[in-house]
Amino acid sequence: MSERNLAEDRPARYRAVVFQALTRLAGGDTNPETLHRARTHLRRLQAYLELVGEDRTAGTIERCVTRLSKLRTLQVFEQYLAKLDAPRADRKAVKHRLRAIREKIDRARTYPAIERVVRKLASTPPPANPAWLADRMQAARQAHADTLRQLVARVGAKPRRKTLHRLRLLIKSIRYQEEWALDQPYAMPDLVQRLKHVQAVLGDYEDLVQFRKLARELDLRSSATIKKHWRRARTRARALPANLIAYLGVAAEPRIRLVGRRHAPLQIAGQPS
Repeated sequence: MSERNLAEDRPARYRAVVFQALTRLAGGDTNPETLHRARTHLRRLQAYLELVGEDRTAGTIERCVTRLSKLRTLQVFEQYLAKLDAPRADRKAVKHRLRAIREKIDRARTYPAIERVVRKLASTPPPANPAWLADRMQAARQAHADTLRQLVARVGAKPRRKTLHRLRLLIKSIRYQEEWALDQPYAMPDLVQRLKHVQAVLGDYEDLVQFRKLARELDLRSSATIKKHWRRARTRARALPANLIAYLGVAAEPRIRLVGRRHAPLQIAGQPS
């Protein structure tokens, strides 16, 4: 398949996966993986639209993802409590909250609404010239690296949760755009793997921030254990920025760039070297 055909095919495949997942969800599918698949492919569409300069449409897609965030958090929390072997009362309380959120989403017909948005807005044709897209990718890498360097420069020894959340969103955006380029000549697969690792550490912390909040709201008996796990995840997340620039290959100005090879390993507190 030519580079042009690959560029045309991927956004269409993203949309197809989104439509399939939304149809299943609207039909009563409660499998967490179905919702996860819908959200991640919406994110991939968002990243592609940002890459080709459709920022307004990308923002609309992002809001669609946000409409499903509470449900996703509760699904992950339910799985977490099962692994924790939490008291039955705790799991029952979360199941009740989960059911209420699903009912709210169904009443609002959220899944069909998101499908209509994607069909209407996320059908941007790929650029006619693949070289143009390669240039856009290079420009995006420069912009991401610049933003990343500036954000990390403002981080102290104990970065606040909001700062880490901003960092996580940036890393996620970079990762999805880099994944889009994986079958292109300018792909950086090593960088994608590093981004996945960083995103996982920051994602674990953000999950536990939400779990701790829910545990307080629902007065769960597992709160003490959740708080302990939250502290551990926070320590790991706070340790990231110190070595992140070198780990992801953000060079100094004037030639800022992200590269995918030959970087020192990233050491995170509590993680084996």
